[in-house]
Amino acid sequence: MEKRVKGSCTTILVGKKASIDGSTIISRNDDGHEALDPERFVVVNPAEQPRHYQSVISQVKIDLPDDPLRYTSIPNSILTNGIWPAAGINSENVAMSATETITTNSRVLGADPYVMGGIGEEDLVTLVLPYIH
Repeated sequence: MEKRVKGSCTTILVGKKASIDGSTIISRNDDGHEALDPERFVVVNPAEQPRHYQSVISQVKIDLPDDPLRYTSIPNSILTNGIWPAAGINSENVAMSATETITTNSRVLGADPYVMGGIGEEDLVTLVLPYIH
């Protein structure tokens, strides 16, 4: 019988002071699922950012501010379980990754326990990246 080992997502961020040409670079793998989810690269303009957000998995509802920034993200192509934008960079050159398999690390769960009906990994980039400077 084959033993399956659940992978974990990994992100590498390179800041503008660490790259030769001043670019901010983000690289990420998504290997924590039974089957790899196809992803896409999108640019979310301020007019496209939702003002009323509802998570697909937890159903949490959040009203968002009216002044979002433009940002890129790499969401799933199949939206059955939500957008899962995973990582991106905004127009203020802030980069983030947000789906690093938090539920498998007991130290992280001790500091920030998983709460049913709360904000999940699939929500974080949509809720944070458009508003952080």
